[in-house]
Amino acid sequence: MGKALLRVIGGLVGLVLVAVMILLASRLWPLSAAQKRALAALEAPRDLPGSNAYATLATLAMEGTPAQRQAWVDAYVADYARWHAGFRARMIESGGEGDADAMQAMPQLAGAAEAALPRDPTLCRNGTGCLAQVRAQPQAVAAALLPQATVLARMDELAAHGHYLSPLPMDAATPVPALQPLFVPLSAHALAHVQGDSPRALAGLCRDAGIGRMLLDHGENLLTGMVGGAMLAANAELFADVLAELPVDTPLPASCATALAPLSPRQASNCASLQGEFAMIRDGYMLTEEMTRTSLDLAGEDWWATPATAKFFYNRDKSVARSAETLGHACLPETLQVIAEDRPMPAMPVPSAWRLECAANAVGCILTRISGPAYSRYGQRQQDVAAQLRLLQAVLWLRQHAAADAAMPLADRLEELPAGLRRHRPISVAADGSALETPSYARHKGVDTVRVPLPQALRPEPQ
Repeated sequence: MGKALLRVIGGLVGLVLVAVMILLASRLWPLSAAQKRALAALEAPRDLPGSNAYATLATLAMEGTPAQRQAWVDAYVADYARWHAGFRARMIESGGEGDADAMQAMPQLAGAAEAALPRDPTLCRNGTGCLAQVRAQPQAVAAALLPQATVLARMDELAAHGHYLSPLPMDAATPVPALQPLFVPLSAHALAHVQGDSPRALAGLCRDAGIGRMLLDHGENLLTGMVGGAMLAANAELFADVLAELPVDTPLPASCATALAPLSPRQASNCASLQGEFAMIRDGYMLTEEMTRTSLDLAGEDWWATPATAKFFYNRDKSVARSAETLGHACLPETLQVIAEDRPMPAMPVPSAWRLECAANAVGCILTRISGPAYSRYGQRQQDVAAQLRLLQAVLWLRQHAAADAAMPLADRLEELPAGLRRHRPISVAADGSALETPSYARHKGVDTVRVPLPQALRPEPQ
């Protein structure tokens, strides 16, 4: 009996020693080469050209001169920074306990709530069907646009900026200016075309496509990047619908060449957006570490509730590196090469929770395992925006060569497209001859193809 007990005790001691060795090995385990590459890509300096669009976007619907609105924003930023410092300190002191009263006391930009208007269902939400929607009720659309006069007047000012970067301390709860008003001008451009002022419609669409492009490539995080991509796609789609109703020799505004140019692989990868996203996540891990220390201090004198013991369950640097391994995938040369060849962007890797590194970082591995898959679906969405612009460029090329190639079947003319427009995804003529199309990678809302309409003069003669 005694020997059996000794064997049991010896086995238990052995298991404890093995567990301790695993924890120590896990704690000392270095970052992988993949994690180091991803960290380097995400921490590379970001290109933020021109002036900051934040103040204009935050006050898009507000009256006042640029100087007045900038002063309002400056006062708000100072108030928010003071509030945020106090709120963060309370979160750390309480070990992460929420404070509903403090959240309700969060400062708001004076006048922004009063200037905001609810979305009018008469106005287009995006470019799909916008022209037909406006044509069906032009007077109702004109009336719905009257309260939006300030937003419409601000778009030239917004287009003059080169990047968007919030001056507020960044974390997951940092407020973002209302972005839905960015889509209000779509209805105004469609109405201008319906009323016979197509040059103004085209110029406005290219201006706003440029704003979307700025948010996509020089925005702050994934939200602004994806909204920028959606804004670019919506204006490009409506531009193509307007263009399809105009003669092929209609001159185009000079700004369209830049605003509607094909996306670069880096733009289509969401790399710039994910760099900003990663900076926010990294700060969140720092806050988690500070709150964890406090919560353990508050737990009392139990042997397990000490900061030293906590190091065996959470490691900030390893958690940051695991998040980088997921987000940085979009910035790596091999991913950019896949996008350059227009092959489907592979899903972002989600590191396994069964790696040795997770033995001493259980909390961080669980957090990254939960959040990682959420980022995987956005890359192919942006690839479809790139495909849409490539189809639009193909239509523009066909317009330029319409007279010279008039006798050639349209399918044959597609074979003559510049090499930069002929990628992995084939460009074909839709079955009804009304559009160019290519397969969709994102299949957003069940749509299998990306389509851009052809001008009437380019469509094949019905058989």
